[in-house]
Amino acid sequence: MTDTSDLPAEPSPRVPTGVPGLDTLLRGGWLRGGTYIITGVPGTGKTILGNQFCFATVAQGGKAIYLTVLAESHARMVLHLQGMSFFRKEEVGRTLLYESGYSPLKSEGLTGLSRLIFRAVREHGATALVVDGLSAVEESAESRLAFREFLHGLCVHNALAGCTTLLLTGKRDDPADPQFAMVDGVVLLAMETLGVKSVRSLEVAKFRGGSQLVGRHSFAITDDGVVVYPRTEALYSEATERVPELKQRLAFGIPRLDEMLYGGLVRYSSTLVFGSPGSGKTLLCLHFLAEGARRGEPGLYFSFVETAQRLLNKADLVGLDLRKYANAGLVKLESRLAVESLPDALVQELFGLVKKLGIQRLVLDGLEPFIQESTDPHRTPRFLTAMTNALRALGVTTLATQQTNTLFGPELNAPLERVEAIIDNILLLRFVELRSQLYRMLSVLKMRESDNDPALRLFSITAEGIDVAETFESAEAILTGQARPLVSSVKKKADKPGKRRGLLRRRRGGA
Repeated sequence: MTDTSDLPAEPSPRVPTGVPGLDTLLRGGWLRGGTYIITGVPGTGKTILGNQFCFATVAQGGKAIYLTVLAESHARMVLHLQGMSFFRKEEVGRTLLYESGYSPLKSEGLTGLSRLIFRAVREHGATALVVDGLSAVEESAESRLAFREFLHGLCVHNALAGCTTLLLTGKRDDPADPQFAMVDGVVLLAMETLGVKSVRSLEVAKFRGGSQLVGRHSFAITDDGVVVYPRTEALYSEATERVPELKQRLAFGIPRLDEMLYGGLVRYSSTLVFGSPGSGKTLLCLHFLAEGARRGEPGLYFSFVETAQRLLNKADLVGLDLRKYANAGLVKLESRLAVESLPDALVQELFGLVKKLGIQRLVLDGLEPFIQESTDPHRTPRFLTAMTNALRALGVTTLATQQTNTLFGPELNAPLERVEAIIDNILLLRFVELRSQLYRMLSVLKMRESDNDPALRLFSITAEGIDVAETFESAEAILTGQARPLVSSVKKKADKPGKRRGLLRRRRGGA
């Protein structure tokens, strides 16, 4: 029978990493007393990550030691860190000590380095230790066995002392290296070149004693230090219990369009407004937010092209009271430049705004910026599924725009594929041409779990906003996107001068 009397009754407590997002990947942080290898090529952020951990430890009332071996001098390191928000100069030399292990390693080998580390941890009462330059320690070892014995002694000593340890080293090409098997966890930092830009990624390759979010996750080095953005599809992998409310409708405030939708969009559903550039997608979304604000439902416009002031000016031109609602706080207009962006970072910011403002109606003006900077194009379906699922869980009804690659014509090409199967509803806006003039047309292509009028309608943009007309009558014009006058089998008299006959008939509210 196995004796379990010496085993701990409860799991080891977690120690915050000090890195935003990394605690999420580790389900709470490092295990107290654990030893972890942080590996990556120069420039990936190992030194910054190690210092963040030290400053986070002292901020929690602990004590930390940062020990370097053949790394940059402490003076230069501190100089580079002073611009980071986590840096506290008053803690250096008091609760955070910077030590050099070069001299004892050179004069006494691994034995001298071990003696220095053990004494420093004991005398300082350190609860966190960072050893920067593990590769230099390995190179100084007499043999691979001696290096493994050094690692083993370090792991055992610091586990008993309750000192959580990070070992920083360069990239290792062999994942079966014995040093990786001896420690409690391994975190890989990488930097990948995509075209003319570089994208940093982090992966928890090993973590004993707890679960973690596996796979690669993007991160950035900012004024706050290393910031990790967990993959959206990994973070929001569970289906929400909230389902669309079929009896609750969110109207656009456009009478004939709301009739086509049988009262409006189903609450908590997701809708794709799909159309040609200039077809009216943005204005349709502004109608949606203005009508929601009129009903007391907070809305958010998250744009990647037009600024808040331009959107307000556009709403003023068509008589929408958007400015009034924006001033009252019922509508929030946010604009981001879609350059060098990280999709997961954008989603985290978006979710933060939704929670903070209690948003019920959301417009994402452009799906492409969420996806175009992704390192893996095959992520798109999973990413959008997780994002829409999380927004539904937050009680949001979402409108997203996507433009076609063609202005008008028989073919409708979309830059993002397989989106139509993920989104609940699809509204199509497009142009048709007749006698060198363009006409706008709207149709409901899809409404999941809801009746709708699939008729194709002409619509126009007037001084009072979008005005939807009755059904367009030419099936040929709809299918080809190039309208032509109807040809009758009965010969008719020629039109009198100044009188026009043809496909389009004047109707009340028509184009």
